[in-house]
Amino acid sequence: MRHLLKIATILLLLTGAQCVLPQSNSARHAVEVTRADFTKEAKIVSTELAIFGVMLGDSISDARAKIEHVGLKLTAPEGRYTIIANDGTELVGIRIDGDKIVMLALFSAMAKYLAGDSVRLLSDDVTSPDSPVRLHLLGREDKRDVEHNSIGIVVTCSYDKEGIRLIRSYSRYGDAPTVMHLLPPARTR
Repeated sequence: MRHLLKIATILLLLTGAQCVLPQSNSARHAVEVTRADFTKEAKIVSTELAIFGVMLGDSISDARAKIEHVGLKLTAPEGRYTIIANDGTELVGIRIDGDKIVMLALFSAMAKYLAGDSVRLLSDDVTSPDSPVRLHLLGREDKRDVEHNSIGIVVTCSYDKEGIRLIRSYSRYGDAPTVMHLLPPARTR
């Protein structure tokens, strides 16, 4: 009887440990943004969003395999990783720390690949103070920064709990398209 009690205790501990350990990338819940409109999810979290299968936390070697599997290219000129379309257009910039992806930057050319209304998050007016598109799709931002520099301004709308930033630069030389950053969400206190 004592022997069975020890075995049961060990099994309970192992089962509990599995619940606490982080899931592998293949076991994580993922929303592929090229197939599903992530703005319709009950809860939006950047670590659950995949772009051509690539997610935050993936290794760069895993990302390369996923990107090549869908027929795109991963380049690293000057140490800057970028997902490139077949016509040479930059779609997604990738920042790594060590070998893990810590940021995905969706450039305007990604608009034709995004599903549903999420494409509207790359529109020109999405960083305006009361953008109806942004407010409808993501709600009120946690923080909106307007940074003035020598050539213009940079507007950033941050959704820290979700791990999303919408960024647009306005310059006297011409405005840049909106870029959407996916990064690890802020930790709750």
